[in-house]
Amino acid sequence: MSAASHGRRPRVNRKAPAALLALGLAAGCTPGGSGSGLHTATDTGGAGRTVALKFYDPQGHGTLLTPGRARAVTHGSGGSDSDALVDPRTLRVLDDFPLYEDGRRLRFDLPGRGGPAALALNWPTDQGFSTVVLDNGGKGFTHGTTVVFNHAAAKDAERRLDEALALRPAYRRSARFTAARRTAARELARADAADSDAGRGKHGQRALSAIDTAYGLLLEEYGPRARRTHAPWTGVTVADGADPKRWAPLAGRLTRPHGWARIVFDADDDPRAPVPRRYREAVAAAHAAGLKVLGQPVDSAYANGSEHPELGTRAGYLARIKRYVDAFPEIEAWEVGNEVNGCWTDSRTTADGDCTDKLLPPRDRMRHKIADAAAYVRKKRPGADVVLTLYWQLGTDAARWSAFTWPRANLPRAVREDIDVVLLSSWIEDAPLGLAFDQVMTRLAADFPGRRVGLGELGYWNADTSRFYWAFDEDDPAAARRRVARRYYAAALGYPSSVGGTFWWYFAQEMPGDAGLRAAVGGAVRDAR
Repeated sequence: MSAASHGRRPRVNRKAPAALLALGLAAGCTPGGSGSGLHTATDTGGAGRTVALKFYDPQGHGTLLTPGRARAVTHGSGGSDSDALVDPRTLRVLDDFPLYEDGRRLRFDLPGRGGPAALALNWPTDQGFSTVVLDNGGKGFTHGTTVVFNHAAAKDAERRLDEALALRPAYRRSARFTAARRTAARELARADAADSDAGRGKHGQRALSAIDTAYGLLLEEYGPRARRTHAPWTGVTVADGADPKRWAPLAGRLTRPHGWARIVFDADDDPRAPVPRRYREAVAAAHAAGLKVLGQPVDSAYANGSEHPELGTRAGYLARIKRYVDAFPEIEAWEVGNEVNGCWTDSRTTADGDCTDKLLPPRDRMRHKIADAAAYVRKKRPGADVVLTLYWQLGTDAARWSAFTWPRANLPRAVREDIDVVLLSSWIEDAPLGLAFDQVMTRLAADFPGRRVGLGELGYWNADTSRFYWAFDEDDPAAARRRVARRYYAAALGYPSSVGGTFWWYFAQEMPGDAGLRAAVGGAVRDAR
């Protein structure tokens, strides 16, 4: 999405009721309760098909949160709900925004159609916000119970960490990883042995933070080394008329030997005119710097036709794809759909960019635009890669738009056969990844067998972005931005079918003046050589 319009990316998360949020902020916290059992409390409100949750503070003090305060924590600074019931295996959304307040607890009802369900929501550790998946030991919930959230989340995260280690026998455990893993084991043992739910909540949250640290280090340290025998993509994005004489040499030095430039061909520049000369200069400069090019003719901001009506139609969308593909036979890959599951691609939007309930006509929706564009690139440029980008979201919008639900409904096998690479656009301040990163990337590869996967757009904490959920350092966004870059550029490499990717959106604006940010990306690239 273009930098100018990124701040207007539709925000359609269901808002928490104002009265409930006010109640939570006013009531704050209550003293920790008592109970018995590994994941259960003495409260019997989880009977039948209802799961009740006891949330303790994210600082690890063992303070029981009121339902309103627990919701406020999950909102970050955005004031919106993020909870969803998902299939514990596929992460397909079964029910959006299931949590409700009843008595002293937040609760959810299991789906009436049967089958296990896991709860996903945004929750912080000392590493920042994550999508936390509470899946009851991997089996999902099938019966009512009462759960100490922090303890159960830590147990589930530990299980996934152990599974990840088993799949990576070549991983050399660093001293930092070992220390974090020991801390997690110690805190989980204390949580297991606690004689109260307050103790389980306190030590469970501390264990969750340590597991988050260890898991992140595993992915960051393993990823580059896992790709040394392959040829990954190391990407940057250039948009908004950035001068190729400045960005191309820097991008070439930073990302070699496997560098890519994702060039955004902005519809505001040439809605119907010939391809601008500056785009020809940008492609030539990228190639001269040793970079391959991923061309993006239609950013998701324009796909619904709100600014350029012709792009909202199936015919107009394909016409623009054809114009650029025909003009640049030398481009190595084409992004035929950007953030295709974002509600703003298929919905009418307000002047402020918010999605409405009015959808585009069925014939003009993204599923058909993708099919047409992918088929055209496959036929016209058989040597070029066909790339599709999904938008990472789970619980921050309605179920139909989620990253693992939308493709199942809209990408039939014939269309998938025309796609080579599936990327995941990740704005983690909108929709966190964190502890869920490995689970999400593994699922993405499983959902697209025979295709390569990777990260698409990445950026963090800019003046025109949401800044809802912090990562790594709540008080120093610049330091956090460097850690985000290092973590995700490296971690994305660690999967057998992954290209890596990770196309930093604000490359031309941020990296020339930030040596630390350049070092973060360069370190991941260097380790992968």
